[in-house]
Amino acid sequence: MKKIYRILFCAGAAAMSLMSLVSCDNASELPPMNDGYATEFILPDPVDLTMEERDLIEALQDEYNADIAQ
Repeated sequence: MKKIYRILFCAGAAAMSLMSLVSCDNASELPPMNDGYATEFILPDPVDLTMEERDLIEALQDEYNADIAQ
Protein backbone atom coordinates (compact mmCIF):
# COMPACT_ATOMS: atom_id res chain seq x y z
CA MET A 1 0.00 0.00 0.00
CA LYS A 2 2.85 2.39 0.82
CA LYS A 3 4.34 1.64 -2.59
CA ILE A 4 1.14 2.85 -4.30
CA TYR A 5 1.17 6.10 -2.29
CA ARG A 6 4.83 6.66 -3.12
CA ILE A 7 4.15 6.14 -6.85
CA LEU A 8 1.15 8.51 -6.74
CA PHE A 9 3.16 11.13 -4.84
CA CYS A 10 6.04 10.95 -7.33
CA ALA A 11 3.64 11.12 -10.29
CA GLY A 12 1.89 14.15 -8.79
CA ALA A 13 5.17 15.91 -8.06
CA ALA A 14 6.38 15.21 -11.61
CA ALA A 15 3.11 16.51 -13.09
CA MET A 16 3.28 19.74 -11.04
CA SER A 17 6.91 20.26 -12.00
CA LEU A 18 6.10 19.75 -15.67
CA MET A 19 3.17 22.18 -15.50
CA SER A 20 5.30 24.88 -13.86
CA LEU A 21 7.98 24.49 -16.54
CA VAL A 22 5.62 24.87 -19.50
CA SER A 23 3.41 27.69 -18.22
CA CYS A 24 4.05 31.36 -19.16
CA ASP A 25 7.39 30.96 -20.95
CA ASN A 26 7.71 34.66 -21.76
CA ALA A 27 6.07 37.86 -20.66
CA SER A 28 4.51 38.54 -24.07
CA GLU A 29 1.66 36.21 -23.09
CA LEU A 30 0.56 38.67 -20.41
CA PRO A 31 -1.48 41.81 -21.19
CA PRO A 32 0.50 45.06 -21.31
CA MET A 33 0.73 47.04 -18.08
CA ASN A 34 -0.51 50.62 -18.30
CA ASP A 35 1.83 53.21 -16.81
CA GLY A 36 0.56 54.64 -13.54
CA TYR A 37 -2.42 52.31 -13.41
CA ALA A 38 -1.64 51.05 -9.93
CA THR A 39 -0.80 54.47 -8.46
CA GLU A 40 -3.38 56.84 -9.96
CA PHE A 41 -7.00 56.79 -8.91
CA ILE A 42 -9.46 59.34 -10.24
CA LEU A 43 -12.44 60.03 -8.03
CA PRO A 44 -15.77 60.30 -9.81
CA ASP A 45 -17.41 63.72 -10.03
CA PRO A 46 -19.82 64.28 -7.12
CA VAL A 47 -23.52 64.46 -7.90
CA ASP A 48 -25.73 66.84 -5.92
CA LEU A 49 -28.82 65.32 -4.33
CA THR A 50 -32.26 66.65 -5.14
CA MET A 51 -34.59 67.85 -2.41
CA GLU A 52 -36.69 64.68 -2.75
CA GLU A 53 -33.60 62.51 -2.22
CA ARG A 54 -32.53 64.59 0.78
CA ASP A 55 -36.02 64.31 2.30
CA LEU A 56 -35.98 60.54 1.77
CA ILE A 57 -32.57 60.21 3.44
CA GLU A 58 -33.65 62.41 6.34
CA ALA A 59 -36.84 60.34 6.80
CA LEU A 60 -34.79 57.13 6.84
CA GLN A 61 -32.37 58.62 9.38
CA ASP A 62 -35.25 59.77 11.59
CA GLU A 63 -36.83 56.30 11.45
CA TYR A 64 -33.48 54.68 12.28
CA ASN A 65 -32.86 57.02 15.23
CA ALA A 66 -36.41 56.47 16.52
CA ASP A 67 -35.92 52.68 16.42
CA ILE A 68 -32.60 52.92 18.25
CA ALA A 69 -34.01 55.16 20.97
CA GLN A 70 -36.57 52.52 22.05
